[in-house]
Amino acid sequence: MWAIVPIKALESAKRRLADVLTPDERRALMLAMARDVLTALARCRALTGVLIVSRAPEADALAQAFGTERFAESPDADLSMALTQAAEHLGEHLGAKGVMIVPADVPLIAPEEIEEILAGHGAVTVIPDDEHLGTNGLICTPPTVIGFSFDGRSFRPHLEAAAAVGANPRVVPSPRFALDVDTPDDLKALLARGPATQTASFLHKSGVASRLGVARAPDAAEGTSGAPLDGRSSDPHNGRLNPGP
Repeated sequence: MWAIVPIKALESAKRRLADVLTPDERRALMLAMARDVLTALARCRALTGVLIVSRAPEADALAQAFGTERFAESPDADLSMALTQAAEHLGEHLGAKGVMIVPADVPLIAPEEIEEILAGHGAVTVIPDDEHLGTNGLICTPPTVIGFSFDGRSFRPHLEAAAAVGANPRVVPSPRFALDVDTPDDLKALLARGPATQTASFLHKSGVASRLGVARAPDAAEGTSGAPLDGRSSDPHNGRLNPGP
């Protein structure tokens, strides 16, 4: 089982936050969230490896810091096509029997929860967002058992795609996966629920949390749930679960 983490072009990331964050702050926020996600995946021993899918220049540094693989999708690929290309690559070249797609903007996820979800996985497992409209986690065995439909309202299409191939989809609501950061209210929820994440540390250090009216909890450690702020994994294996050739 391989995890796939897509990372969009950082210069266009999180445009819905443009009223409260500068372009540089949105870029830094996306990198902090990606580090939280990659750290959780690197510490999950049920995964064989992690593949970052991105054409962004920063993706190489993230892959090196966490000991992951990186895959550059074709230039004209949308998100669904990029994930399909990545899943096919893992199956054909790295022997993946299954894939777990995890977006880079769910910084509250934890390795023990990932392992629990994987333990009950069959053919298709869908982790919805908090409104059950989008998909914030998708596990497929084999990697391309269904077509991917990541368009913001993909939860129902993924269930229908699984039913169409005779797979009984397993739906696993998860509060940690459900919080994907898109709005100022999401930032406030993250600061309340994940004060020890790297993302929260960035929001406080940058002054964004103060602008949102959120004070740092006096006993909140900085970045303890993820890799250090320079991106290097604190996992003893440095995230190198089973890197490819």
